[in-house]
Amino acid sequence: MPSTNPTSTVIYKTLIALKAGNAIIFSPHPGARQCSWKAIEIVKRAAEAAGAPAGSVDAISQLTLEATSELMHSKDVSLILATGGEGMVRAAYASGTPTISGGPGNGPAFIERSADIPHAVKDIITSKTFDNGVICASEQSIIVERCIYDEVHRELEAQGAYFMNESEAAKMAALLLRPNGTINPKVVGKTALYLSQMAGFCVPASTRVLIAAQTTVSHSNPYSREKLCPVLGLYVEEDWKAACHRVVELLTNEGLGHTLVIHTRNQDVIRQFCLENRLTAF
Repeated sequence: MPSTNPTSTVIYKTLIALKAGNAIIFSPHPGARQCSWKAIEIVKRAAEAAGAPAGSVDAISQLTLEATSELMHSKDVSLILATGGEGMVRAAYASGTPTISGGPGNGPAFIERSADIPHAVKDIITSKTFDNGVICASEQSIIVERCIYDEVHRELEAQGAYFMNESEAAKMAALLLRPNGTINPKVVGKTALYLSQMAGFCVPASTRVLIAAQTTVSHSNPYSREKLCPVLGLYVEEDWKAACHRVVELLTNEGLGHTLVIHTRNQDVIRQFCLENRLTAF
């Protein structure tokens, strides 16, 4: 289970397991052991009070990689529900036990020219600041059509976004990733103010999110990857087709099959996005 949303993961996985007639054994992340065990105890009591067999909801007590691996390889485990980082998801699939996974996200949010811009910006910032951006489905980058960029820029600033200059963005980039290319755990779930102080620059006290203008996508560019904190990359494209290509590039870089957001009043754009990328619209 992930350390970033452990309690909600316990609740929903218990529900889907019991509704399908299965027992469930959790392997909590060591960084969230106390709240995970508390949530497990609550749903366990509720399930048994409602008539579920004793032991149908439980957790391992030794929170080590070895213990989790043994659980994954157990002949008594019929299905793994793997939610977490890429390494854990890969280990689940490699175990040979059937696996349903939810790995890292990298959700791009495209603001198309027909969108209600204040509403779109509000949605993005509200999502990105919820729990300081730890939810994997929160936005990681914004893609904007050039013809509305100035208006979007003004609205983002009005709603608490701070646009980092080139020097500040470089300092933040150095903070976001560790030398091995993985997310720096020290930035996860921190506020924009705290992150700017860690990186060594000052922002207004009203700052809610930090934004860095970007033109490239790569595994070494943290602004084009999942950032579990209130930091966003921003890309400006000429039209929706160019934006569509950028979205594909971002999702291919990380988070393919996870999350994509389109802010538009043009249903045809949504249909074309779906056709171009074989997506399902909700």
